[in-house]
Amino acid sequence: MMQHVSRFLFTLVIGLLAAGGGLAVAQGQAVDAPAGNPLADLVSMAYQPKAGTQGNIRVAGSSTLQQAAAQWAYGFVKIHPQAECSVASNSSEAGWRSLVDGTADIALMSRPVNDAEKAAWEKQGDKRLVVVVAAFDRLVWIVNPANPVSELPWSPETGILRPAAQDGAATAETLAATHWDRLNGDAGWKDVAIRVHGRGLGSGTRWHMDRLLTGATSCQLPITEHKTEAELAEAIAADRGGLGLVGDEHAHWPGVKRLPLVIPANATPLADTVVGSDRTPDCRPLFLAVAVPKEGSMPPQVRAFMEYVLSYSGQLDVAKDGLLPLTRGEIHAQKELLGWSMAR
Repeated sequence: MMQHVSRFLFTLVIGLLAAGGGLAVAQGQAVDAPAGNPLADLVSMAYQPKAGTQGNIRVAGSSTLQQAAAQWAYGFVKIHPQAECSVASNSSEAGWRSLVDGTADIALMSRPVNDAEKAAWEKQGDKRLVVVVAAFDRLVWIVNPANPVSELPWSPETGILRPAAQDGAATAETLAATHWDRLNGDAGWKDVAIRVHGRGLGSGTRWHMDRLLTGATSCQLPITEHKTEAELAEAIAADRGGLGLVGDEHAHWPGVKRLPLVIPANATPLADTVVGSDRTPDCRPLFLAVAVPKEGSMPPQVRAFMEYVLSYSGQLDVAKDGLLPLTRGEIHAQKELLGWSMAR
């Protein structure tokens, strides 16, 4: 699939910074970061390899993290040539199933793992599940350019399809928005139905779309499913009443208009807000799920791989893929979830 120009340019800038801008990534080496570099706060968090690291690391899951995972694998094995790392890309659900059945050591997830899933998984054996954030991906709503809508107000209680009634009433009749005039304020669009285009149910993008659409309630609108974000964007370009959610790199395709998500300043924090992060809900967290023995520690090669991901080098790989790297505080929070005590 052709990469979008904006993502290419961002990747090029990061690559130039790494290659010629003073961002040396040799292990344990101090570096100077150019002004404005999104990774400037992480340059002192260099990966510290341990001698003798070897063994196989099996990574599987979300296609959103496919390129970043491939770069992690390449960078890690380059440092540890006696280690082997395989990456299988499909969907968040496929990665989760691989972790459950023991055919993967690390699952790539573009949706959270809920407490019920964790409990059910941990019942099956002598391991506990730890899920940490490895990167973020900004999600963007897109519509057909003919649509006069300019923004999408959102709240965690009502989502975007059920804006609060003017008189404060909260009935299904007053809150339900199924036609575009309710969202764009144009009476000429009262007969144009909101037609939602999304990814399949196994996709993390779909999970986030369902929540952003209707907040705490379930979505009653039918959703036309697409295999890829490119296919979804093309469908919106051809559908006057279309509404879809894509990763930021696909929001600039010809024939679609991107919309800002407007979030009230006093919005209640979401229950699954990422520990150590204050990002808005249109920033989708991308996770790594790993099985940790209830007694003892995770395999040394798996721990080393996780350390690489949560280091400057691993987050540089994230940026090269056009995703949003973690902040220093977010990395500290994830390491604490893994039980790694460290000085701040």
